[in-house]
Amino acid sequence: MKKYILSFMMLVVSASFLTSCLGDNGNSNSNQPTKVTVTSGLYVVNCGIWGGNNGSLTLYDYNTLKAQQLFSGIGELGDTPNDAYTKGDTIFIVVNTDNMIVVFNRKTMKVDRISTTKEMGETEGLGPRCITGFGDNIYFTTYGNYVARMDAKTLTVTDMKQVGNAPEGLSLGGTYSAPLLYVCNSNYGKGGGSISKIPLASDGSLGKVETITHEKIRNPQEVVAEGDGFYFLDWGYYNEDYTKQFEAGLFYYNNGNVTQIIENATGLGVGYVYDSYGNAVGYNLVTFNAPYGSDEKPTYTQYNTATGSKKSITLKDDTGHEIFSPVAIGVDPLKGLLVIASRTKSPDTEKADIKLPGYANVYQFESEGVYKYVEGSNFVTGIDPHVIEFTLDTQTIVYQ
Repeated sequence: MKKYILSFMMLVVSASFLTSCLGDNGNSNSNQPTKVTVTSGLYVVNCGIWGGNNGSLTLYDYNTLKAQQLFSGIGELGDTPNDAYTKGDTIFIVVNTDNMIVVFNRKTMKVDRISTTKEMGETEGLGPRCITGFGDNIYFTTYGNYVARMDAKTLTVTDMKQVGNAPEGLSLGGTYSAPLLYVCNSNYGKGGGSISKIPLASDGSLGKVETITHEKIRNPQEVVAEGDGFYFLDWGYYNEDYTKQFEAGLFYYNNGNVTQIIENATGLGVGYVYDSYGNAVGYNLVTFNAPYGSDEKPTYTQYNTATGSKKSITLKDDTGHEIFSPVAIGVDPLKGLLVIASRTKSPDTEKADIKLPGYANVYQFESEGVYKYVEGSNFVTGIDPHVIEFTLDTQTIVYQ
């Protein structure tokens, strides 16, 4: 359900990440105030109970290790928020069942609600699913089988194109002179999914839609554009009564060829790989595997797109807070921390309970393939946590 940007977009942010990642501004004038980008915390978007109108938003602060529950009352956020995108102090949240995008500024506390059906049409704007953006352009998919462009300042839809059936996650890629938007078309998990490839004009408007198909593109959910190709998380297929899931995994598409990168993956978190100068040179893709209907213990895998290396991940020192049923994973873009959200085990059935508040843990890198629980980082989320988005702030520091 998520979306990621590297390619030409990451060239913009790499320079600002440099000082935060390495503690060196590359300037010989020490003792001078320098503005750096830091991760201050994160949001967790909580779906709530479908039809219960009790979606919510959790805001977690790294400094205090405290979580604040926002929009926690009935109807405050809406019914089944599904995805989010942060731009500065503002978060854009797609609320699926309510056909709405909620725009919230965490500094001013201002809230705007944009009806996708009013902006796009009753059919075209039905069921907004996933969202991303760059600059003043916000892009989102709907179950009306459209992708739309919204102006981040005026909050009006300025362009839209029809794509495949049941579009989900989307990603920006390409180059400055030839930007691209990729859209996952899941076909409702029935097989025969596709990826839409859309060139963007200099103002961000949508060009002609190209449809990419392959026998291994069955049920794509998330896409990560890199270079001439893209990685995609595919949820595979289900049995006839949709009670069990099979053959989900992470794949790479390039020039008509599809290669499986990670077998058995149902969730994806994306961070960045930096060189010694702080330049982003690839992705740090982290997956979990917790297929629907399975009682097996979840597993975690990490893939470095810059080197092509793959490793299994072990989580340690989280006794008493173990991740029972992972539903969302995030990789801090600056610190490299792993944040994993989980459903809670039902005391009655000992299975994941989608009607109870969930929880999340923060883990830090310890050694190759090992991430250690950050003491005191466990926090409660809303009901059925679904998406993790990080908050970035600017701080002024003086290097000694």
